[in-house]
Amino acid sequence: MNRLPISVPTTAATLCAAALVTTSALAQQGVQINTDANGRDKTGDAGNEPSIAVSPTNPLQIVIGWREFPTVNSDARKAGFGYSHDGGLTWTNGGYLDPPPGWSQSTQQTDPVLGADSSGTFFYWSEPFRPDAAQWIYPSTDGGVTWGTPSAAQSPTNGDKDWMAIDTTGGVGDGHIYGGWNHFNLGGQCFVRSTDGGNSFSTPVRIADAGGTQWMMHFAVDPDGDVYAAWRNMSRNAIYITKSTNAKNAGTTPTFDAFGSGGYNGLDIKIDSGNDPDFLGINPVGFHQIYLGIDHSNGPRRGWVYCLWADKRRDGSDIYFARSNDGGFTWVTGIRVNDDPSGTYQWMPAMSVAPNGRIDACWYDTRNHSGTYPNSEMFYSFSLDGGDHWSVGRRISDSFSTRIGWPSQQKIGDYIDSRSDSDSMMIAYAATFTGGQDVYFMRVEPTLLTVDNLVAGQNAHIAVTGAVPNKPVWVAASTSGTGSTYVSQLTVYLGLDQPFQVDKQVKADANGNASWDVFVPNAGKGQQVWFQAVQSENGSNMVSGVIQ
Repeated sequence: MNRLPISVPTTAATLCAAALVTTSALAQQGVQINTDANGRDKTGDAGNEPSIAVSPTNPLQIVIGWREFPTVNSDARKAGFGYSHDGGLTWTNGGYLDPPPGWSQSTQQTDPVLGADSSGTFFYWSEPFRPDAAQWIYPSTDGGVTWGTPSAAQSPTNGDKDWMAIDTTGGVGDGHIYGGWNHFNLGGQCFVRSTDGGNSFSTPVRIADAGGTQWMMHFAVDPDGDVYAAWRNMSRNAIYITKSTNAKNAGTTPTFDAFGSGGYNGLDIKIDSGNDPDFLGINPVGFHQIYLGIDHSNGPRRGWVYCLWADKRRDGSDIYFARSNDGGFTWVTGIRVNDDPSGTYQWMPAMSVAPNGRIDACWYDTRNHSGTYPNSEMFYSFSLDGGDHWSVGRRISDSFSTRIGWPSQQKIGDYIDSRSDSDSMMIAYAATFTGGQDVYFMRVEPTLLTVDNLVAGQNAHIAVTGAVPNKPVWVAASTSGTGSTYVSQLTVYLGLDQPFQVDKQVKADANGNASWDVFVPNAGKGQQVWFQAVQSENGSNMVSGVIQ
């Protein structure tokens, strides 16, 4: 009879004694988007800084926009876009957006940000910047196949690094488009709003209190329709956030005074020290985007606000996380997401929150490479408890160099992007698998562990979903609690202290499912046990329970 070995804890080495020959994780690339008409790679071009949007009315419709450099011999760029109508299985490269009305065909466009409203209309925010700088928004009502005449958020303008969010709450602000950028004439981050589906926008107003060097704005809308904006202030080594509770009201002039009056249009709050990693040798002129996310589930963390960013407080760059459970007034900070030792780079992150409240994070990671300019791989982790605990960092892509395929600008961009549904994280990112910079779509599912019927004298049922298909899965347990244990045979960190193996390994099926029925001994009654599933370079969430 298979038994839960409660009375005989063993070491991490014993946990993997059966794994004399381990398997490689399922490395992949995803689907390349910036291809030619036959789906083949185009040589001599470059694509980076992708942004992704998914239709709320038809999740099979996904659109990605990016900076497309027709030739790497120049930093001249266009607003590239591609679309999928089968959930990301296949993609069509739609080419470039037309310049705004009255602008010449030689106009360059940069910094794409995409979103979709509750009706399924997609919006593409683009920043034309040569010969003049401006902010324009294009609509698409056919799933990104064609794009209508754009409207100006401001044209011309003097600024850079735009972002936007669209209210899809179903409340009074549903359909409102909120955006902003670093407005040089105003001296800081600004805000604009459209209440008519992007046809017109309010006059930009400054909302950043502190001056100095500030970049990488991000927006989010909570379940009540309140609007959050956050950004890096390099001069103050800070990430600031501000909030409006009346921007959702179309007849009201928006103010960002939820945290108090004063400042520019209301006060800002410091989330944490930003510790910006600066210009890394593997991305010499690249900035580091921050991300906001909000729980829209009907669970206990509904309305919680999250922030994710790259941070150099420990070494060259790590991924850090903060959360607020009181509408942004106070923050729990300093939570590190990546689980590797110091001395490597974790950078270029993205974060999105699933409708069920799961937090997904991905990033570029050099932990498996060495040298002055190490290669990167995409890693993934998720949290089911508001960011208190994160799953094992899981390698989800092949290795690629971020120092090849540059256009004249010498970077692979400032950001990637993601969206999450209840079952997966959808990622748009740039990589150099073909020798040049290209844009890819990837979907990754979290590896979820459940443990039912933890009763002495009976069989407990342990199940895993979302594992790497057709690969071995082990279940580890601990009676000592959580910790950090490196299992060298599987190249993975467990979140358990003194883990031991439960039962035998099971090969996940073609859908990534595996299960065990394990007898719980009577001697274990009253004992708390922590569980985690593990594969080569992959691990699940942690589950704990007291044997009844």
